[in-house]
Amino acid sequence: MARKTGKNEEARQRSRDALLRAGADLLVEHATHKPFAALRLRSICAKADLSTGAFYLHWDNLDQYYQALVNYLIAGDKQIWTADFSALMELATAPAEASSLGAVARVADEDLRLLVANPFWDAVELMNLTLGRTQRYRESRAHAYQLIDQDTGRAYGAILEQLGREPRPPFGWDQIGTILQGLLEGLGLRYKIDPEAVSGSAEAPTGPYAIAAAAILAVLTQPIGDHKTVNEIIQGLLETPAQVPPASYPDEDIQDRATN
Repeated sequence: MARKTGKNEEARQRSRDALLRAGADLLVEHATHKPFAALRLRSICAKADLSTGAFYLHWDNLDQYYQALVNYLIAGDKQIWTADFSALMELATAPAEASSLGAVARVADEDLRLLVANPFWDAVELMNLTLGRTQRYRESRAHAYQLIDQDTGRAYGAILEQLGREPRPPFGWDQIGTILQGLLEGLGLRYKIDPEAVSGSAEAPTGPYAIAAAAILAVLTQPIGDHKTVNEIIQGLLETPAQVPPASYPDEDIQDRATN
């Protein structure tokens, strides 16, 4: 059969795109309004290896359980992250390595490992993408993120302070924590799908997140007493010094520059 061309084909493509967009929208709407559709009492108890009687010791019905689960994941229950941040802070406050990059990299690599290994993280991210965006839960989720940013900033700040560095104004450790946490979560999601792209290798043992975190910290912090702005630092790194053609100098001047 000959393939349709012209206006008919364009209309066919438009209708196909519209149907796919509708499906994508409904997928998000369904996840937002009915995120617990797959959670049934018996499946929850079987997963926990407990009886339904144990369930009813805590909740009268599934609706109460759903609300408790949302509060646990969305409202930033510190039990989820306390152990991870304690381990990260212990590593960050240990004596710094001789290499500044090595000191940052060991904490950054562990930060990524802890995140992707946390058994609650997938569920938290799912909640962030659905209920966390609704008016009811957005404020509590934003507050939970702020606490995580503060802990992240404190951990990396502990390393940099050992190296004699401080935040470069107008940034503070909380803002730096926000940037690092955003980068960490993005690469953490990528790790779930394509771990090789985010992990170090024999040729480059320092992972991409560690390198990126170190680069960010190199720009957004400064040796104590330095007064360059963030924009000045970035501009200086991105600019290529102008190359003056050798012919524009007298021969003796070229020789002097070469020896100096």
